[in-house]
Amino acid sequence: MDGTNQTAEIIDRLKLHELALKLYDHIDRSWQTSPTFTQNLVYTVSVSQDGAIGNFEPLNQPAKDYIPETPLPNLLKSSETSSNSAAPVAKFTVVFAPIGTLEVNP
Repeated sequence: MDGTNQTAEIIDRLKLHELALKLYDHIDRSWQTSPTFTQNLVYTVSVSQDGAIGNFEPLNQPAKDYIPETPLPNLLKSSETSSNSAAPVAKFTVVFAPIGTLEVNP
């Protein structure tokens, strides 16, 4: 056993599209701050089948530095979704741009 996380991934294209729209809407409605960062903030965000954000991970240094300017910490669902590690998740790349735009890509 190498100890890697064996969480199943959602790969159904229609489900991924639906979850991407839900995630975008969820983040967009919660993102109220005006950006002070000057580079894109890039994150990997894991989403459960019901659209709940279970986890996020910064992929670049600005993303680490400016986490408080994103709504991601406030949107994390409590442990009842993350405790079921066998539940499949969808992983998305989420980009917060300095001009105030948001991108969500499977």
